[in-house]
Amino acid sequence: MSSAEDKEFQIAVGVLEDCRRLIAAGKVQRWDVVKWSVSVNLALAVAAALSDMRLALLVFSSGVALASWQLVVHYNRRMTDARNQAVAIVSWLKQKDIDWDAIVCGGTQNDYSVGENYDLQELKFFLAILVASPTLILLSLILLPQK
Repeated sequence: MSSAEDKEFQIAVGVLEDCRRLIAAGKVQRWDVVKWSVSVNLALAVAAALSDMRLALLVFSSGVALASWQLVVHYNRRMTDARNQAVAIVSWLKQKDIDWDAIVCGGTQNDYSVGENYDLQELKFFLAILVASPTLILLSLILLPQK
């Protein structure tokens, strides 16, 4: 391998590492958004149980869940972009006769080919959590007597 090719390989591997870090950070950020949303909505549910502003708190809680879902989708798109970049780098390496997938015992192209649906089961779980988080306030509206 020539010096120029060696530098190109080092850059490609560095970009792949950046992609891996972006994906890992995105997973943490999505989970943090869900945790904070549920925490805020739990606090709002306690406030709703103790106040007569339950309907307003339900609307606010639903807004928190919706905004949180938008953030989860945003982070998921960033992760998808990083995965697409990783696929492009691995394809480039293959053109240079370096079989990255054979080296790491993986199938980057196949693994990441589903795009934004790569973490579909996890996204469904997050959506269910976010949808359920305002239901405590709804239950307080239904079950607790008005003050």
